[in-house]
Amino acid sequence: MKVTRFLVALSAVAAFATSASAQGVASLNWDTCVGPIAKAILPGTQARLNASVTNHSAPHNAYQVFVALGSGSAGPIADAWRFDAPGCQGSSFITIDHLAPPALSKACPSFQPPVQNLPVKDYSFDPISGKARAVCSNAYPAGDLDGTLPGTRYFLAGFLFDHLFSVNGPTTPGADCGGLEKPVCAHFTSASWLNIGGTVETEWAKNSEFVTANDPNNDTRCPGATPAQETTWGSIKAQYKR
Repeated sequence: MKVTRFLVALSAVAAFATSASAQGVASLNWDTCVGPIAKAILPGTQARLNASVTNHSAPHNAYQVFVALGSGSAGPIADAWRFDAPGCQGSSFITIDHLAPPALSKACPSFQPPVQNLPVKDYSFDPISGKARAVCSNAYPAGDLDGTLPGTRYFLAGFLFDHLFSVNGPTTPGADCGGLEKPVCAHFTSASWLNIGGTVETEWAKNSEFVTANDPNNDTRCPGATPAQETTWGSIKAQYKR
């Protein structure tokens, strides 16, 4: 889906007010919407990172999820987590979902209503900070006029990392992607929603705001390994104008 369609859908969002209050509580978990926050990831396996929200009831017509991944004092994120297009893994081995997969949809249905939607998904690497960023933004101009049920947990985004070619230890160029044993912190830097009409952006409160991989003692001092950065819908549009 071309980015220009997403920009047209959000053209009315050029000016907005950011609410100091938040309705709903967002969480990050491995495996399911209520899964563990610490996970051991082995070579040749898949790891699913899910963002979800509960206690949300207001009508809405868009949301965004930004997650930063870093290794703290252990240095830049390893080749095993370079799922960006020019990285060791490449973009073919990451799947970003804006709708709940069938295995999760019963317990954790999609936050987006069954209307036409305009998702934008990205996984990138910043060589200066040594961190990666996973993004899932989703707009649906028709909106969810009925709102959601506050007692239900809803699926916002899923990031499925296929570590088929990941290994512990150094990378063998052209054969595998090393450093899977290196500790990783994945942390919300933003999770927010837009009201009907796109005039107010509200940042959700956070429950489980970070998870770790191969870091049972939190040696990365997560979420300190990935400090939050101010992110707005305006910056999303700017990113995709490049």
